Amino acid sequence: MKKEIKESISSNRRMQDSFLNFCRKGEIKVVLEMNNSSISEGYIIGFDQDSIVLDIHGSQHLYFLNSISCIKPKEEVNYIFNEAYRSKKSLKSYSKDTTYYS
Repeated sequence: MKKEIKESISSNRRMQDSFLNFCRKGEIKVVLEMNNSSISEGYIIGFDQDSIVLDIHGSQHLYFLNSISCIKPKEEVNYIFNEAYRSKKSLKSYSKDTTYYS
């Protein structure tokens, strides 16, 4: 049981690291949504297992991952996780007229 949990955490960490590193290397602007509903927008210049350093207009800000609820890139980065994007195949898209239920 403990081994499964450890592997799951390790797998999640690799996905998170890949995502953050891709945004950092590609100089993709990201929006951080914090647990207290505040928003910060800038470029990732570094990260570790506990924190992210964001460049906001030339000033460096350190954010702790446990205070971040969402990280949204300003550009699409789907292809780093999706084989269809990597091989440049077209994906089935959904109509923009979808109904959202709350």
